[in-house]
Amino acid sequence: MSDIPPGSIDLGLPEDYAPFPASVTLDGAPYWLVRREEGDYRLFSALCPHAGGDVLVHGNLFFCPLHFWTFDQAEGRCQNVHGERLMERTIEQDADGRLYAVGESF
Repeated sequence: MSDIPPGSIDLGLPEDYAPFPASVTLDGAPYWLVRREEGDYRLFSALCPHAGGDVLVHGNLFFCPLHFWTFDQAEGRCQNVHGERLMERTIEQDADGRLYAVGESF
């Protein structure tokens, strides 16, 4: 019996996405799938929380070209404005290594 909640979206295996961060579209919304140094995975919105601009990869940061906000790739925290961060969906990994997006889109 799986511990993955019903309604979760099967993203497949991590090797399907390398290199990271990898662009993923779920329910019509853009995301970045990140593999952290700790070996876990995060799924961040690819839309800036400030003005809704596309968030791009820029070196080891995410970058919104509308107002030059940058976000760290490990936690999604804004480097310019304290307390701002990218929206995130929970990622679960099953015993076979498959990744699942859990919960609703935002």
